[in-house]
Amino acid sequence: MKSETRSLDLLNLALDPAAPLSLQLQLRQKLVDAIHCGVLRPDQRLPSSRHLATRIGVSRNTVSLTYDALLAEGHLVSRPRSGIFIAPDVAAGRIGTRQRGGEPASALATRLPSVAEETGFRCPQHWHRYPFPFIDGRVDAELTPVVEWREALRLAGSRHELQQWNQDAGDGDDPALTEEIRGKVLPMRGIQAGADELLMALSCRHALQLAGELLVRRGTPVVLEQPADPEFERRMRERHADISTLDPTLRQPLPPGAVVVGSGRRAFAAGSPRPRQLLDALAAADAVLIEHDVPPDVPGAERVAPALRAFDQDGRVIHVASLSPVVACGEPPAVLVAASAFIERARQLRRNRGTTLPWLVQRSWAYFIGMGHYSAALVRAGRRLAERRTALRDALNHYLHEFVAIDTTPGASAYDVSVPAGTDARELARHAAGIGVLVEPLQLGDGRQVLRMGVTGIAAAQIREGVRTLSRLVRGDLAPATRRIEDDLPPLRSKALRRAMNGAHWLYNTVYGEPCTLEIRADGTLAGTAGYAGEDCDSGHWWIEDDRWYRQWRQWAYGEAAGYALVLDGDQLRLYGEDGLLADTAVLTRPGRARPRD
Repeated sequence: MKSETRSLDLLNLALDPAAPLSLQLQLRQKLVDAIHCGVLRPDQRLPSSRHLATRIGVSRNTVSLTYDALLAEGHLVSRPRSGIFIAPDVAAGRIGTRQRGGEPASALATRLPSVAEETGFRCPQHWHRYPFPFIDGRVDAELTPVVEWREALRLAGSRHELQQWNQDAGDGDDPALTEEIRGKVLPMRGIQAGADELLMALSCRHALQLAGELLVRRGTPVVLEQPADPEFERRMRERHADISTLDPTLRQPLPPGAVVVGSGRRAFAAGSPRPRQLLDALAAADAVLIEHDVPPDVPGAERVAPALRAFDQDGRVIHVASLSPVVACGEPPAVLVAASAFIERARQLRRNRGTTLPWLVQRSWAYFIGMGHYSAALVRAGRRLAERRTALRDALNHYLHEFVAIDTTPGASAYDVSVPAGTDARELARHAAGIGVLVEPLQLGDGRQVLRMGVTGIAAAQIREGVRTLSRLVRGDLAPATRRIEDDLPPLRSKALRRAMNGAHWLYNTVYGEPCTLEIRADGTLAGTAGYAGEDCDSGHWWIEDDRWYRQWRQWAYGEAAGYALVLDGDQLRLYGEDGLLADTAVLTRPGRARPRD
């Protein structure tokens, strides 16, 4: 009876008596949809026809006829003295490698803005499993101050602190965090601010959005420093702002009443106009500046000039900056610094949006900063990142000096690597991911295409080999082409094949371009996760027969079995079909393999 009750909870189905389809056909359709969507899983017991009829308000005969039809089609199976179950081998209509654009449009989908092409970079969910993750801002476990964060979280979750949670603080932020930010973080950028002049945000992008919503209306001139934050630029275009590009030399006057968005560390570094010139230009145009400050990934590696907010006497600069991501657990919160009147409006907007930073997160950061963990972790991370950045620079100069040029910004741990002329950076990054090298493709404001290569997520010992692998792709040594198995290395056989597969993970891209991770478990089962958020999952089993590796999914690939000959070249895996032609490629990793330490 408990099993039936759980099934009833899942089958709270709504049938429409006024619909063109009969109640029986509606129920049949909804049950099939539930099976194919994974809501009802193989071998799950269904409620009796009497219970389901009572639950959804139809006659028992309607449910019985529906069950009979699904039993005849093989969706359900009847087991004597046990009841009716979902068939264990039912093949769902969706597969993990289909083209999703072919799905029928729903009423909701028709209201979404149309996008001709996905232009933004999306990092795979399992980026840390790739051999060479050069993704800037993704932080590996070796940089994360785990012990320090455990202490901060323990203190923030103590009985004394828990008793404060239900005390309403209104729209304000945690006073303890506010004081730590005012006293220990902002002075590092030369900023002095009162408690009523700063506001905490969920992230830097969230702070930018708050500032943009308050300042920008239809027709407002918005001057963006390039490269601009793509999401912020998109939102400003949705607000019908008049978008233009910032001239870092300031030879052209700013539009009257403009909202300028840029990072003083990038556009106004050494050799560029002095901060006073920019502030004078703002005053002349009655403009304001949203200073999107980027915290240095490598503290102390290069001298970083004070923030422009530190020179502002007229209240024209709104400072937006996040806490350093290299020592955070997840995306760090951000701080917005401006005149008290502006902060009050931003606080009201934040409340209306329901996006106040949770109290526990704020108090944890207050302890983390107040106990000295933040500054100490920055120093440790800075030393390691400086070593890694040097290793990346040397490797790029050694393997790719005649093909690319590199550029960086003060305090950054990443390099922007210009791709060879005529090369599509996005296509190059896609092929690089196929051989285990993760890089971010970008198009800069001057039209150049680059690969942004960071070192926050990769150990120093892996950097040289990763650049060497990328160089082989750039030079054409690894150009994708149809290959025959007789032209390749000998395939794995017998015990060597089983040893290589047991406990391995495969990383590859599906036919619709999304990342996929397969777990080849030693007990003969498979687990697959596809999509950038791991939203498409399946399970199955594998076996070896006649020196070929076979797999069969429950839902993906129509649940059909398929066998391949496998060639392993380092960590590059190539799959050949029965016709001897290359069917697919993947990167093979092992989760238990120790990564070299810096």
